Amino acid sequence: MAPLILLCLALMPVIISVSSVQVYAAESAGNLELPDQTVRTHLKSYLDRLDRLDASSSSSRLEIDGQLQRFYRVLDYRVAWTNRNAIKRLVEVIAESVDDGLKPSDYHYDEIRDFAQNPPESPALKARADLLMTDAIFSLLSHMRLGKVMPRSLDPNWNIPAPKPGVNHDQSLMMAVMGGKFPEMISSLRRSSPGYLPLRKALASYRKVVGEGGWQSVYQGPQIEKVGQVDRRMPLIRQRLILSGDLSADAPLAKTNALPADSSASGVAPAPPIPPAQVYTQELFDAVKAFQQGHGLSVDGVIGIETLNAMNYPAELRADQIRVNLERERWHSKIFGRTYVMVNIPAFSVEYVQDNVVRWNSRVIVGKPETQTPVFSAQIQSVIYNPQWVIPSGILVKEAIPAIRKDVGYLDKHRLTIVDSKGKPVDPNRVNWSQYSKGGFPYRLVQASGDDGSLGRIKFNMPNRFTVYMHDTPTKPLFERARRAYSHGCVRVDRPFELAELLLRNPETWSLPKIQAAINTGRTRTVPIPVKVPVFFLYQTAFADGGKVSFRDDIYNRDKELLGALNSNKDRRSVEEAAR
Repeated sequence: MAPLILLCLALMPVIISVSSVQVYAAESAGNLELPDQTVRTHLKSYLDRLDRLDASSSSSRLEIDGQLQRFYRVLDYRVAWTNRNAIKRLVEVIAESVDDGLKPSDYHYDEIRDFAQNPPESPALKARADLLMTDAIFSLLSHMRLGKVMPRSLDPNWNIPAPKPGVNHDQSLMMAVMGGKFPEMISSLRRSSPGYLPLRKALASYRKVVGEGGWQSVYQGPQIEKVGQVDRRMPLIRQRLILSGDLSADAPLAKTNALPADSSASGVAPAPPIPPAQVYTQELFDAVKAFQQGHGLSVDGVIGIETLNAMNYPAELRADQIRVNLERERWHSKIFGRTYVMVNIPAFSVEYVQDNVVRWNSRVIVGKPETQTPVFSAQIQSVIYNPQWVIPSGILVKEAIPAIRKDVGYLDKHRLTIVDSKGKPVDPNRVNWSQYSKGGFPYRLVQASGDDGSLGRIKFNMPNRFTVYMHDTPTKPLFERARRAYSHGCVRVDRPFELAELLLRNPETWSLPKIQAAINTGRTRTVPIPVKVPVFFLYQTAFADGGKVSFRDDIYNRDKELLGALNSNKDRRSVEEAAR
C-alpha cells in the first residue's frame, strides 16, 4: 500500500475528530470557510517551491518542511487556520516565545499578527498566511522539543543523539493545529527538564533589570575583607546584591552604636559620623558569599577583583547567557534516563543521579582551554583499581617524545616504561627518538599505577573515541581552587571512591573499606559494574541551583557562537521566500 494512503488512514481518526472541533469553532466565530480551489492551488505551489529550496536547508529545517508537506497533503491542500480565536491565540503564543529566549520573528510574528488584525482577501495571501501560521507552530514545537540550533552544526564531535519523535508525531502536529492544542503542547515541553523553568524565570528577572537600566558598576579599590570594615562602595554593592537576589531589600544597616568611635582626643574636632550604609555588615558578608557561590568564585566573603568583576558583568550579557543555556536545556531535556552521571564542564562539577534523585556530587578538574574536555556521552562499564596509564597519542607527540629527546631521564622521573605490541619492555636507549617527532611511534609508553600515577588509584572505564575518562588524581590540592581547568581533557574526580561504591551497588562486597583494601594490594583489577550507567559530559554556563540560577565563566568560549546561531534567521527565510 502506498505510503500516502497509509498516512491518510493513520490520520483519519484525528482528522475526523478535529474537524468537528474546527468547524464548530469556526461556525461559532461566524467564519466558516468554503473550499477555495484557487487557494489550494497557491498552497500546493508554495509547498512545491519550498521542496525545491530544501536543497540548501539545514537538517532541522528539512524535518519541519517534511511535516508541512505531509500535513497539507492529508488536508488535500485546504487551509487549516479558519478559527479567528485560534489565530489570536497563536499570535499570543509566538509572542511568549521571547520568554524562552527565542525570537518571535523566527515564527513570522509581525506578518501573522497583521493577518490576524486584517484577514487577507486574495487567494495568494490566504495561502501564504495559512502556510506561515502552520510553519510557525511546527517550528516552535520543534525548537521547544529539540532546540533551534542543531548542536552538531557547532560541534562536529557531538555524539549525543537527539530523541526521535514518537510514532504518532504527525498526529500530534495535526491535533496541535486542527484541534487547537498547541498552547498546551508547548507548555508541557517547558516542564520536560527540571532546570528549564528556573532559567526561564531568571531570564524574565534579568530582562526586567536591563529594562530599568541595569546595575551600576562598582569601581575597583582596596579589598573589603571583614565584617565591620567601612567603604564608600558599600551602598553600590548592597544594591547589586539585592538585584541578583542574594540580599533582601530590607536587610538591616549597621547599628549606629556598633560603629567605630566618631571622636578623637580632647581638643580635636570630632570625626564625622560614619554612615551606616558604608559598613560591611554580617548580612552583607553572607550575601557576598552566596553571590560568590553562585558565580563559581572562592567563597570567602572577601570583595576583591574577581568578585567585583562578576558583579560588574552587564545584566544584558547575563540575560544572553541565560538564553544560550535555555537552548542547551532544550538539547538535553530528553536525553537523561532515571539514573546517570553528569559532568558540567564549566562548573567543574559532577553528580550521580539514581532514580531521579541526586545521590552524590563532587568537584572535578577538566581540560585546559587548549586541551578541552569534549561534550559527549558514553557508558560507565567498569571500575579499575590501581590503573596503569597508557600515554595518549596527542600527549605522546606534543609532550612526552620532545621531553625524552632532551633528557631520557624523563622516563624514570615520570615512572614510564616503553612496551611493544606484545607488552614486552623496550630499552629506551635503542629507540631513535628523533625519528618519531611527528608521530608513528611503534611502542606504548605506560605509567605504573600508584599514588603518584596520573590516574591515581581508580579509573572509571567508559569506552569512547575521545579517550577521555574520569579518574582519581595525585594533584588533589587543585580541587581547592575555584577555577579548575588543568587537565589534558580527562576529568579528575574528587572523592572518587564514593562514586565507585555507588556505581558498584554491592555494599557487602564493595563497601568503601573493601574498595580501599583492594586498592591497598597495589594490584590492577577491573571490576564490572552490575548495570552500565550513562555518563554525560555537558557544557552549561548558567543552570538552576537550589531554586536560584548559578553562572560560570565560559572557559572554552562557546557561548558567543551559540548566541549568534540563536539570533540567525536563515531557516525562517526559506518558507517566506517559498510563499511569495
